[in-house]
Amino acid sequence: MPLVKIYLKSRKDIDKKSIAHNLRKIMQNVLNVPQQDGPVTFLEIESANWFMPEGWEEEMVFVEVLMFPGRKEETKERLIEEFAGELSKALSISKNSIITTLHEPSLENWGIKGGKQASKSGISFKLDV
Repeated sequence: MPLVKIYLKSRKDIDKKSIAHNLRKIMQNVLNVPQQDGPVTFLEIESANWFMPEGWEEEMVFVEVLMFPGRKEETKERLIEEFAGELSKALSISKNSIITTLHEPSLENWGIKGGKQASKSGISFKLDV
């Protein structure tokens, strides 16, 4: 059940639908989540509201992934690397301009399937990949 938010400076020259599709494919391959999981949201910030510190790239991209806990360190490393590769290619920016943060609240802190705690609803895929 990963939820992905991508914060970036507003751009008109990107195919968000294709990027979202490719990020979902990465989550399916790396995290082993079902095909229908993985909503991706783009939060575009207008130039007038985008202020990077001196020495930072102007085209920084910040990715937040909210996901169930339990994945191995190597799996998280692969997810971060593959997201950076895809976004770098799709946005024509350096991988160094992409910062990804993984958030893993415990299953009792997720409300799914009509308000049930994820810890009590029976997850249908493996988390310890």
